[in-house]
Amino acid sequence: MSDLPAQLEAVVFDMDGVLLDTEPMHLEVARALVAPAALSLEQYTPFIGTHGFGDWLESTYDIPREEIRTRSSELLFERLSTEGVSAMPGAVEVILAIRERGLATAVVTMTPPDWTEATLVTSGLRPLFEVVITSADVAHGKPAPDLYLHAAAALGVAPRASLAVEDSVHGIASASSAGMHVVQLRQATFVPDPQTEAHAVLDSLEGFELTWLDGAAPGS
Repeated sequence: MSDLPAQLEAVVFDMDGVLLDTEPMHLEVARALVAPAALSLEQYTPFIGTHGFGDWLESTYDIPREEIRTRSSELLFERLSTEGVSAMPGAVEVILAIRERGLATAVVTMTPPDWTEATLVTSGLRPLFEVVITSADVAHGKPAPDLYLHAAAALGVAPRASLAVEDSVHGIASASSAGMHVVQLRQATFVPDPQTEAHAVLDSLEGFELTWLDGAAPGS
């Protein structure tokens, strides 16, 4: 990772696929919603980390939007209640190291507010973040920079003094276009190829370099 700011002020995390491997659960919810019709992984993958999935479900399966929203929420909350969800290995340790250094932290996600809150609470991560920004907070979701710019403003830091941890193509593009340094995490079940816009690529948060929090480049 090159050209980190001399004084890093914040680390901003995507939720699904970064803090938690929740995309398989979201795919199960969508498949249950459209059953007995089929929904393939190839159909689902382009919507990871961005918007438009609800519109696509409505037009493809002729399901009213309100039914999509209500039924999907019921299915997700049921799975969170019965199956739970755990933080990615290394996530808690990295967040605590960030907080110990006095750096700001936030969650930035395209997931709706109620889903986000329920997921973070179930995982036990919710108390670790004062700022949580969702798709409801901005006019344009990922890959537009709005979510990350909003997070920086909410934290009171400059985007260039912030490090974003993302997994999806759309999320990496969003954080990069906002002017943040980006770490691509490839720890989840569904991951894209390494992206050129990422300053570093990790297979696990257990490999997160704590020296980055002090403005150092890898290997220094």
